[in-house]
Amino acid sequence: MPHISFLLRRTGLGLLGSALLASSALAAPGGDATPGDTSLEQRLSSLLAMPYANGLAGAAQAPRIAWVERRAGVRNIMVSDHGQAPRRITHYTRDDGTDLWGLALTPDGRSLAFVEGGDPEYPNDAPPNAGQATFAGKETVHLIGPSGRETVMGEGHSPAFSPDGTFLAFSRGGTLMIAHTGAMPAAAFTTPGSITGLRWSPDGRHIAAEIDRGSHGVIALWDVGAKANSLTFIPPGLSNDRQPVFSPDGKSVAFFRTQDPILGTDPQKGRFWSVHVHDLNSGTEHAVWAAPAGKGSRFATPEGSVPYWAADGRLLFPWEGSGWMRICALPMTGQGEPECLTPDGAEVSAYQLSQDGKTLFYTSNSGDLDQWRAWSRPVAGGGDAVALTPGNDEISTLVTAGPGIAVMATGVTQTAHPVVLENGQAMTPVTPALPSGISFVTPQSVRFRSADGLDLHGQLFTPPDDAAHRHPALLFVHGGPERQMLPAFNAMGYYSNAYLMNQTLASQGYVVLSVNYRSGSGYGEAFRNAPETGRAGASEYRDVQAAAAYLQKRDDVDVHRIGIWGGSWGGYLTGLALARNSDIFAAGVDFHGVHDMTEPDHPGLSPQQNRDAHEQEWRSSPIADIGHWRAPVLLVHGDDDRNVEFEQSTLLARMLTAQGVPYEDHVFPGERHAFLRTQDWLQGYLWMTHFFAQTLMTPSKP
Repeated sequence: MPHISFLLRRTGLGLLGSALLASSALAAPGGDATPGDTSLEQRLSSLLAMPYANGLAGAAQAPRIAWVERRAGVRNIMVSDHGQAPRRITHYTRDDGTDLWGLALTPDGRSLAFVEGGDPEYPNDAPPNAGQATFAGKETVHLIGPSGRETVMGEGHSPAFSPDGTFLAFSRGGTLMIAHTGAMPAAAFTTPGSITGLRWSPDGRHIAAEIDRGSHGVIALWDVGAKANSLTFIPPGLSNDRQPVFSPDGKSVAFFRTQDPILGTDPQKGRFWSVHVHDLNSGTEHAVWAAPAGKGSRFATPEGSVPYWAADGRLLFPWEGSGWMRICALPMTGQGEPECLTPDGAEVSAYQLSQDGKTLFYTSNSGDLDQWRAWSRPVAGGGDAVALTPGNDEISTLVTAGPGIAVMATGVTQTAHPVVLENGQAMTPVTPALPSGISFVTPQSVRFRSADGLDLHGQLFTPPDDAAHRHPALLFVHGGPERQMLPAFNAMGYYSNAYLMNQTLASQGYVVLSVNYRSGSGYGEAFRNAPETGRAGASEYRDVQAAAAYLQKRDDVDVHRIGIWGGSWGGYLTGLALARNSDIFAAGVDFHGVHDMTEPDHPGLSPQQNRDAHEQEWRSSPIADIGHWRAPVLLVHGDDDRNVEFEQSTLLARMLTAQGVPYEDHVFPGERHAFLRTQDWLQGYLWMTHFFAQTLMTPSKP
């Protein structure tokens, strides 16, 4: 499909002029690409074309895995048995922004369901149309059977097979769709709200559906075999009931009941979540355990994780009672406290229970907070944890696949790819390699402290040219903010791209520092929930300042040529840096950042409390310091962004114009927050490299 990106360029008062918008060949201090020439575009295009894997799924009873591979922007589904060379089972050919996601395999692995189109983050919203198709494609569930024949099952998402593979269920808004595998589906029930998760009972007789109704959440139970309407609800409370899981005998359902604290609630007070059990025969539910006040009193869980009911009758779930995300086992008798099975002082990012319910598999940064490995340990009877992967890869997603498990691995030069661990052996179906002629530096893990004494982690990319002259420098700030950058490719596509961009910037002659600031993940609950972050005071900006101070002290950095870049929350921090410290940061690139942190009135607060909160939100916003903003900035935003309102960027542009601040801006019509088309990432990164070449590459006068 042709590139139809519509560009809106307004350079504030023309202060940067046409020179900023042109592609001029400037001499870079070392590196393998000159800003503005074709080698830069070729390098970025080749790197972004590298195969990148996500959406890993495994079969319960067969050594088969499936995943989505994005190669040169084109997404297809790959399947591998026993970790052998994969085969492609879909045949898409265009980088049109159509996503593939929600992969599910039958227990025997012979059939696979997936979702085509839509947005996994907003599955019930209007579909994206980044490729400017005549009609935006709705999200649809597809089924590929043993013969390879593909059937469109209908509009919906979140496909889930019954334990014997006989039925396929999926959701469509508040409607549950069910079909015999291979037949066309029918609506089981429709209820207000949106179905956000489905879990089958072990005998395949019931489905538990998690339903979001805005102000609260409920769990519906559907009897698959009943002839009459058999929709019932677990008795709800004035809260959110979520993540239901059936007991091994199918007679009970465990779930979490959670509440969101009122703004300003003392973290040492309140008990905001609990574990409950519902008995299917009696229709009653009761609380088994409630998280105590203090550490871990607020519900938190790794992305994509669900609880498991182990063979010994205990429920496995994540809890931060020690201040670290650990997997704990709770007796479901109502007697006893959780026993945490993973080490203290380390986080867990994913976990899975073996098919017999006796072994816990998990990913953790135990021993090194910037290194993630796969581990296993018995659920009962004690026993030490065993590392399943060496320390030279970063491990994220983890699934079971018959007798083994599969993980997603990344490295310094390798994008996300699956690795199968079976019978003590590691098998890699596909090993991505850097394109010919391109080399990466090995990022250095660095440590430094903020002004208020917080220990910070970062990764330093230094130019391959080790000459004694001083280089321009860039500070990279991730989004989220609950994210962690590592000295390797990231498992998330958004940050996989950011990593290769930091490598490219280093190749151009920049010293690049990626900082993991407070409110990010990986370093414990106190770090993630640090006080006064974001709109409550922007305390994480102290870490940005500390990172800048680290760069200023380096002998290879020109202190007058330090820039900053980031997206989303990283765009917010980029805006803060330029508004508060144009004396430190000479230029910045802001991808879809937040610039006005003020919100509507908060429920539960008095009028005066709301006024105080709004004042703090305003003072935490980049536009509050617009009068001090002097440094030029590049703004890039997709105008169908559902995470950060597009108006955040249009407001900033208007205010920069009024202040006479130079800026360049570009818009991707129809694009979402994380750009869906690889060609748009390429274009955005080219704009950034050309912008920094114009603003930072000229050496300062001694």
